[in-house]
Amino acid sequence: MMARRFRDMPTPEQLYAARQAPRLRAMAYAAEQEAERQQMTADVYGRRGRDYSDPVRAARAQREAERLRDRGKGLRSTANRAEAEVPPQKKRGWFW
Repeated sequence: MMARRFRDMPTPEQLYAARQAPRLRAMAYAAEQEAERQQMTADVYGRRGRDYSDPVRAARAQREAERLRDRGKGLRSTANRAEAEVPPQKKRGWFW
């Protein structure tokens, strides 16, 4: 009876990972915002025929934007996975 009672409780590692999920989501949001900024840089400097066009700088900004987007997706999936691993709390009755 006692073993059955504690089997559905989350481990400390699972609880820690679930507590970190909002922080991971904030980091993902920041990475996506920076990716948008880099994308704007790539769009502006990638225009052909302008006096401010710089294909090297545009390509570098595009690579950085893609890297940051991938990082944001990875952080979000890690947060989702951490929250999904924690079993839901069962309602406890009066005597159990």
